[in-house]
Formats: sequence, C-alpha cells, structure tokens
Amino acid sequence: MSAPSEGPTYPAPRPRRTGPKVLTFGGIAVLVLGMILGVVGVAGAARGVVDLIPTDLVTREGTAGSDALALGPSTTPLPFDVRERGGYLVLEVSQDPSARLPASAVSAEGPSGPERMSRPDQSGSLEVNGWSVFPVGVLVPDEEGTHAIVVDPQVASADVSIAVSGPYNAGSVAGIGGSGIVLLIGLLVGGLGLAMLIAGIIWWAVARR
Repeated sequence: MSAPSEGPTYPAPRPRRTGPKVLTFGGIAVLVLGMILGVVGVAGAARGVVDLIPTDLVTREGTAGSDALALGPSTTPLPFDVRERGGYLVLEVSQDPSARLPASAVSAEGPSGPERMSRPDQSGSLEVNGWSVFPVGVLVPDEEGTHAIVVDPQVASADVSIAVSGPYNAGSVAGIGGSGIVLLIGLLVGGLGLAMLIAGIIWWAVARR
C-alpha cells in the first residue's frame, strides 16, 4: 500500500513590517515638523529683535526718522510727550566715531520735576544712515505728559544731537518670547522625530534578519 502523497508546500509568509515602517516614516514626519517650527521660531525671534533696534532713528539729512519720538540738538532741551508707560531710549546722534557726551551730563525732566535715568552698562554704537548712534540711558517715566532731555551746557554741542525712541514695554518683547517658545517646541519635536527615526531604522534592520 503506497503512502499518501503530501500536498504542495508553500513558503512561510514573510513577517509584516508595519511597525518599523510606521515608526520610521512617522519619525521623518515629526522631524520635518520640528525643523519647520525651528525655522519659524528663529525667524520670529530675529524679527522681534530687529523691531526693538531703532534702525530708522535718523535720516541721511539728519532729520528724525520713523523710530524717533524726538530728535534735536544737544544745545537746547529736547521735549517729547509720554503717552504710555514703558522704557524710553535716550541716544546721542553725531557723525563722530566715538561718543562725545558723558552719560552723567544728560538728565531728564518730567512734569513734576527731575526723572531718574538708568545708564547703559556697556558702550557701543549703531550706524544709522551714515550717523553714529550711542546709548545714553533708559528713562522709565513715573507719569505721563511732556518730558524733556537736558544736556549740560558745558558739554553740549550744536553738531551733536539727542534722540528719544520708544516706548518699549512687555508687549515689545512678547514676540521674542513667543518665538523662543516656538523654537524650543521645534527643538523638542525635532529631537523626538530623530529618536523615532533612529528607532524605526534599528527595528527595521532587526526585523529583516
């Protein structure tokens, strides 16, 4: 009696690799999302910093630019109106390569009397349309109304001007802070995406053995 014939044999089904695929391609997508958020965060922060710098303080002709609340020669008091709270930058404007006005020779007067002005910790200059701009101090007025920047007549000069820019307050830097948060989220998401991508590649390599 002959033995029963065996049926046809089929190769064992190859294991599905859905898990590694999902992890790998999901990691790529998350990594790309993190990169996009990072670029948006960096661009937003850079834009916020640029907005805080008075790059249009003075025109080439020496008149007040769009970033100047007031601009005038240091030989006469410079009046300006304070309509909202915040910090106001007081700046020296001239065509000299170095500052000519000692910070201690510049003071501020408010409607009720002298106002305290914080002095800059560091010196430096900003070139604006061919003019040199030097920080003198930051004024945070105690009250609204007309204020004036006064320079000691002994050091004041007709070819040196004083400018006021502002106000700068919490809203002025909110954009920088928000962009920084977006950048941080982008870094975290990008790191997660990279980890997922690496894990997916390792899983895929192990599954193929």
